[in-house]
Amino acid sequence: MAGLKCEFPEGCKLDLWAKVIKAKYIAKQVKVLDTTFCVPDQQVGGKISCVEDIKVKVLQVSEDLQCFNRVRVFVDYEVILFVLVQGEYQIITVSDRFDQTIELDEFDPPLTIEEFRSEVEQSEVILRNWSFDFEIKGNCEDPSNPCKLTSPVNGTCIGLRVYVDIIDKLGKMHDVIVYGELDPEVEF
Repeated sequence: MAGLKCEFPEGCKLDLWAKVIKAKYIAKQVKVLDTTFCVPDQQVGGKISCVEDIKVKVLQVSEDLQCFNRVRVFVDYEVILFVLVQGEYQIITVSDRFDQTIELDEFDPPLTIEEFRSEVEQSEVILRNWSFDFEIKGNCEDPSNPCKLTSPVNGTCIGLRVYVDIIDKLGKMHDVIVYGELDPEVEF
């Protein structure tokens, strides 16, 4: 504080409350859903000819930090398919829950149990870059169709896979104090 020109030293102090990231986990294109299902004709008004668009609505993301040698991430979500049936748009919703256990040595940098207990108070899960792979597999009643076993109704069989990048940041809030002064000749 010897080189500051502030008349009052307290005026040169900036007190911040900031989350300091101790470690990160990054997984690209994790498969969160792999399913085959039948959409009954009476639900959408006929056979599905095309999947026009797919969106994801994340309902809830939570994590369990209580186990001192791992982090468990839970994602509740809905996949919304916009499909064409006889030239009309219909909406199909598939709800699911994904959970993943991340070991402490999978974080960057890897954490020890002691570091995890003393340096981690919060977890922030970020989901981004959703991608989809789908296939209209035909009529649910066809003997060769995978939907025949699960749903012997007249409808359209759809195979759907959903992928997402998962980032988990582990950290702790810290008080950060910065000493300095503004230069009066610089405009902001």
